[in-house]
Amino acid sequence: MFFRKFKSTMGGTPAPVVQKLIGLSLTLVLVWFVFAEESPLNRGSRPTASKPDASQGSNQDSGQGSPQTPPERPARRASKAPSPAVASTSPAITASLVALGLSDHIVGRSPYCRSAVESVPVVGDLRSFDAERLDLAAPEVLFVQPPLAGVDPGLRAFCDEKSIKIVARRLESLADVDALIGDIAVVFGVEPNIGGNPLARALGSARASLALGAEPGEGARKVLLIVSAEPMLAVGKRTYLDELLAGADLANALGRDGYIELSAESLLAMAPETIIGVSETPEGARRIEDAIRRIPWKEGATPKIATDAVPELLSPSLAAIAHRSDLVRLAGAAK
Repeated sequence: MFFRKFKSTMGGTPAPVVQKLIGLSLTLVLVWFVFAEESPLNRGSRPTASKPDASQGSNQDSGQGSPQTPPERPARRASKAPSPAVASTSPAITASLVALGLSDHIVGRSPYCRSAVESVPVVGDLRSFDAERLDLAAPEVLFVQPPLAGVDPGLRAFCDEKSIKIVARRLESLADVDALIGDIAVVFGVEPNIGGNPLARALGSARASLALGAEPGEGARKVLLIVSAEPMLAVGKRTYLDELLAGADLANALGRDGYIELSAESLLAMAPETIIGVSETPEGARRIEDAIRRIPWKEGATPKIATDAVPELLSPSLAAIAHRSDLVRLAGAAK
């Protein structure tokens, strides 16, 4: 039936010839279907060259395997810092590491660690941490200054999973700074002494400086140390700054413990002979001096005053110890 209709449409072409043409066409289609790479039969069974992803580079450039098997994403990037690579979420500890010449080892910091290189990524602070950034920084050791409640359990679990050693050290006194010297010595595998390698000598020198007199000598000059203008905050006893004053052979004019907020009336009643002020910035230092000079001192009772920006002194660290001489300088410059 089909061939009869086909014969009529072809204008009377003989059936045998048409049948041969149809058979030849079917044969060519069958050959293409079986052997051609583009055919549905072979499209999924033969390996084909995939187009390289521009974001990953060519297979030859990357040195990786077949382009059909993408490389596994590493869980953590390898740190370029010398070993041990360390992170610190404590400004005081970071300042101590920098003071010891260990900046190249720091791969993570807190946003308040201004002593560290700005390009070092922020990985957390006293209260929280950034798991992704800490993972990418890939430190071997994480220094933290924990709150009274201790190290965050989430941070401890994360560091356990990533094989990051946590060194927790509270810093409130020079005895704590001495303990930090021991922590750093253990992490870097040195023994603090004057005759060792540069790091060992730096640690030994810092420890020797800590051992300076805990009490000022007889007849030591009395000074009132101010660290803030608004409010007027003075340094009292049982603080690391009081210990630094004693080591600089300066007597603290404030006999109370801790950091004490003083009013103008309190300062007038104290009538200190010398006031020195320390701030993080020059602007802060000027504000302290201006606030002191605005007080209506009695005639002949105006104290000698000197202020300066010495941010290293504002946290209990090895950097503070290294700048203890600035307290002596300020006391001598007061006028």
